[in-house]
Amino acid sequence: MKIAVFGSNARAVAIGKLLVDAGYHVCFGDSAGASQAEAAARQAGGVADTPYNDAALCEMLIFAGSRAELDDLLTAAGCISPNAVVVDAMEGTDGDGTDLLVHKLNTHRVIRALIVAPQVNANIPYCGDDADAMTLFEEVFRTAGCLTAYRGPLAKAAEITLPGVAETGEASFNAVKSANTVRT
Repeated sequence: MKIAVFGSNARAVAIGKLLVDAGYHVCFGDSAGASQAEAAARQAGGVADTPYNDAALCEMLIFAGSRAELDDLLTAAGCISPNAVVVDAMEGTDGDGTDLLVHKLNTHRVIRALIVAPQVNANIPYCGDDADAMTLFEEVFRTAGCLTAYRGPLAKAAEITLPGVAETGEASFNAVKSANTVRT
């Protein structure tokens, strides 16, 4: 299965590495340009590609960058395959973000997932409306060694966003990563 990760920050790289380690073919794309995607791919063991190719060829698209960059990324991606499962794992508060993504893409194959600490044994709460999309999401992340927890339809997506997370969300991921490093 081909999975695209859109984003190049530390959390996006960790998500990609988790999936590469589980045996998935992972491509990275970034609206900031090819150099960011190439750097993220090198760190995670994946490959870099254009958001356009990723959107057309991958079966799962994971938006893991900043929610503020969504419009630029969607413009770079162009037409997204109607069969692709779209995972909204973007940083920052959700608010109406996932609903907006559903409307912009004109698809119900969207999952909102709170992937704070992308690592084996992580608990990933998620919301979704499409049964097939949810099954594929669960299969991918359980194969990667994560626990998934269904929290209801997309209408409840705002409930699985951590309160008080900064707009970038980066501090949250780095705090979890640091805490795990100290414990080991």
